[in-house]
Amino acid sequence: MKRQFVFSALLWLGSTLCSVHAAQPSYQDLYNHPERDLPMQPTWQLQPVGPQAPRWEDIFAFEIGISPKLIERLRWLSLNPSQKSELTPALFNTDDGRMLTLSPAARSFCDGRWKVVRVESISLNPEYQPMFKVWLVEQVPGGRKRSNVGFGRLDAQGHWAVPPKSCDGKDTFSVESSDALLYLHPQGFTAPASDLWVDKLYTQPGLRDAQGRWLTSAPQKELTTAHWLAYRRLLIPPGSTGKGLIDVRGKMVVPFVFDNLPDATAQRRIRLCIAAEFDARRRTVTRFDCRWQKLKGGDGSAAPRLVQDTSTGKWGYQDAQGQWVIAPQFLEARPFRNGYAVVNDLFPEDWRPPGWQEDWPVIRQFYRMGRYWVAEAVVRNGSTDGQWVIRYGLLNDSGQWLTPVRQAPLHITVPFPPGGRSSHYAGMLAANLPNLLGRSVQVDHVPEATEADYRRLAMEGGNSTVLLAALRLPRGGIEGVHQGAPISDSLQSLRPVTLVASQPMVLAIDSARADELGIHNMDELLAYARVHPGSLRIGTGADGGTGHLAFGQFQALSGVDVQRVVYPGMYPDSDVITKEHAADLLFAPVNGVAVAVRRGQLRVLGTTAAPAHPQSFEGQQWPTLASSAVLADYTVYDHFSLWAPADSDVASDRRLQEAVAQVLARPEVQKHLQELQVVGGGGSPESLLKLEEKERAGWMRALAAPAH
Repeated sequence: MKRQFVFSALLWLGSTLCSVHAAQPSYQDLYNHPERDLPMQPTWQLQPVGPQAPRWEDIFAFEIGISPKLIERLRWLSLNPSQKSELTPALFNTDDGRMLTLSPAARSFCDGRWKVVRVESISLNPEYQPMFKVWLVEQVPGGRKRSNVGFGRLDAQGHWAVPPKSCDGKDTFSVESSDALLYLHPQGFTAPASDLWVDKLYTQPGLRDAQGRWLTSAPQKELTTAHWLAYRRLLIPPGSTGKGLIDVRGKMVVPFVFDNLPDATAQRRIRLCIAAEFDARRRTVTRFDCRWQKLKGGDGSAAPRLVQDTSTGKWGYQDAQGQWVIAPQFLEARPFRNGYAVVNDLFPEDWRPPGWQEDWPVIRQFYRMGRYWVAEAVVRNGSTDGQWVIRYGLLNDSGQWLTPVRQAPLHITVPFPPGGRSSHYAGMLAANLPNLLGRSVQVDHVPEATEADYRRLAMEGGNSTVLLAALRLPRGGIEGVHQGAPISDSLQSLRPVTLVASQPMVLAIDSARADELGIHNMDELLAYARVHPGSLRIGTGADGGTGHLAFGQFQALSGVDVQRVVYPGMYPDSDVITKEHAADLLFAPVNGVAVAVRRGQLRVLGTTAAPAHPQSFEGQQWPTLASSAVLADYTVYDHFSLWAPADSDVASDRRLQEAVAQVLARPEVQKHLQELQVVGGGGSPESLLKLEEKERAGWMRALAAPAH
């Protein structure tokens, strides 16, 4: 057998690109139209980024759903994204860096009565457990649907320890479960020591390492900027005021950010002071740092006169002729001294320190939590509607911020042109997986894959690539039947994900030949074969294909003497049976015989399906070969299975398996598979490995059959 057969023995599933863009629906939308599916939010991936140029808008992107006073006692950190974010709320374990989101398997419960369509937020309950607020759609008797809201608790795998509703529709606030996650560390837990320590400059916090180097952005030393940051950290309400300095033209020299400001001196200097220490309990300043700042310009000889406008009560400045040279606009003001005047006005919302970038955070405080640091900051960016709000970020001991990002698209790599059964199943999954995974699904075709391509696909790709294939099981095939050691070695490194679907074959007979020989069912076929050994010819595809396996097991179990006629490809064309009469019978999938069966040219004697999954065609149920006593336990399928690269994450593979199971459990998908004569999979990775061993045993039995 030539090595390239391994390439043809892999029916790789193909499809088209299917993207998903999570919308921002409102609960009112769901309430009005509970029958509409909402897109599931993308889940989080936390990627460490270097401290040199982080994306601050991505880093300070979540709220914590708990009081900051509890942070240092907690194991799990709630990640509640802003309302404009597409990301789903999640939990982050600060002991081991593990992310936990709602498992795809938990998105429906009570046998499908309740379906989770959106996760809104995570909060704290009185028992210090994370409470997930979710939007639900209930399937009510009569086929109607209605919306609801519920609060549930998860276990460590992302499944419901306490679902948001009981199966009789009651709230579950008071239901207790020992499996539900606890925010708190176990009693006696001590946070691991860190080489980093919190230092402050003008009450601005930052993290330094053991050598004194700043691991976070160094606090501002310029006093005016530091004072502006102090205001920002306090989230001052609209209408707050501050003192500043103007020159005789009314130009701002020192912005209105100071509580107290002295007049300028004759040496054209001003003494600026800022809080150096702050007592958080008493909310009072305990020490000030002051320095002199030089002033440029100013003209004391032409100083205008301070005047209050009687109509508005505002203060301004007039010249000797009584004309306003600086319009009345200040709440309070002092006369000019040495070319400058101290005035009191509204805090300048639009003023920014020189070089300030709008998405920079104003850090308020650092908390030690497990092996991480939680940074509390005031931010203003595109997700805050232009308001200054409190958000949190996460930092590790290496000084790397953790950036929440949407998961990259899931690439389904298909080393074969699109088309056929494989592409159909891939399209079915690509249409349904994005909403469950919260990520887009993209299919990449590699029609002429080389050994190097197979090796790369099997070994590399992480959680962004997966091989969706009708992969010959066992992987790499059977020695002496399937050749190609280099590819075989690569396939052995694949991680199992799940079985997608199994399609049985049919044993069909030429209708004219059946009438001639008096063969109308399996018992008559077996009886004729025993009386006329070697006279019947059964056509199959090439060695190593499913037809080869079906023939070998049929012969081994029945003990009859029949001839195998081998055709190139996966199975013979029905024309070679019905027109060329090169064989009396053939093993082929349903789609390979459907046209000839409709025309009456072929007659199906039985399928290779298990008796629990009988197949039917246009209203007629076909018997299974295993229903015959001598063929008990006889099953043969084309298995369409899902495998991941060797460097993928086991937890990510499990989430994908659960999502596929969700797809295959949908009634409309099950109905579609039945119409295709296909049995849906969806089982665990472990069950896929057991199936592989079962297939190996089937090949051993088939190859052990005596040649006639």
